[in-house]
Amino acid sequence: ALILRVHLPPGAASKPPGMTLVGVNAQHSWLDSRMRVTGYQPISSESAWSSCNMKLGSAVNAVVQHLQLNPPDVVEITDESLQRIQASIAQPQPQFQPEQYAQHAQPQPQPPPPHADVSGASSEPPPDYSTVLHAEEDSIEMSHMPIPTVPAVFPELETMSKEDMQELLNDEDKFRKFVEEMSAVTTLIDLQTSIQKGNVETAEANLKQEEELTMLHAEVAALQSDLREKVETFRTLEAKQNELCAPPDRRHVIKMLTAAKKEAYGESEELAATWVDGGDGDVDQFIEKFMERRIVHHTRAAKLERLAA
Repeated sequence: ALILRVHLPPGAASKPPGMTLVGVNAQHSWLDSRMRVTGYQPISSESAWSSCNMKLGSAVNAVVQHLQLNPPDVVEITDESLQRIQASIAQPQPQFQPEQYAQHAQPQPQPPPPHADVSGASSEPPPDYSTVLHAEEDSIEMSHMPIPTVPAVFPELETMSKEDMQELLNDEDKFRKFVEEMSAVTTLIDLQTSIQKGNVETAEANLKQEEELTMLHAEVAALQSDLREKVETFRTLEAKQNELCAPPDRRHVIKMLTAAKKEAYGESEELAATWVDGGDGDVDQFIEKFMERRIVHHTRAAKLERLAA
């Protein structure tokens, strides 16, 4: 039995998950010296993880299946709970003897309490246990938990007489204590303790990142607000630029140019009338100003002819 711990790094979702074998020192082509899974290509880098488009459950399941089909060479088991679990799994179970069981487990005239059943045990293997993570609308199949198989027989009951069994069934406190001391139960408790310890360590590591994540969230919110303001300013300037760069309407230009031509003609006529009525002033200056306004008038008239052509 091996325990694979999955760690999700804080930050961007493009970062690959970290997977580590805990409680052992082992050798495998997919493991480095710190028991981290580095040989699985989809989680080897951020670019590989982003391009593979895999779900977390699929990646974990692939690593677990590979380690099951190609188990690592365990050099040392460093976790005490995992040592007891491994020893319990490796311990051979006693063979089921129907004659011996029938001798010690004859039915009694009075029915036993409903909380106990010693009439026999099924020799069929238990079902596979799996953890399923429901995220959004997808059901992601996770790796199988290393739960020990349910034994076909219980060695603690093999050496008990009928009277001892009956006494045990009639005393609920004694029955509960007996069950808690059974090797199969202690193995499950050790496994539960080991998993709880790993969960606590992971939770504490996540809590240490809470302050940093809060600051990053506030910074991202401020940047988003600033970005919205700049986008609005950009759209306003872009609309103004498009208006200035757009080709002018031909009819509008002709209308404005006609008005400007009449204005220049009116200014030159007013200048001539003022000079004639006044009868004074330098002739050269009058001619220069009059010709200047008439040239503007004729220039605009020529442009109108070209536009109307």
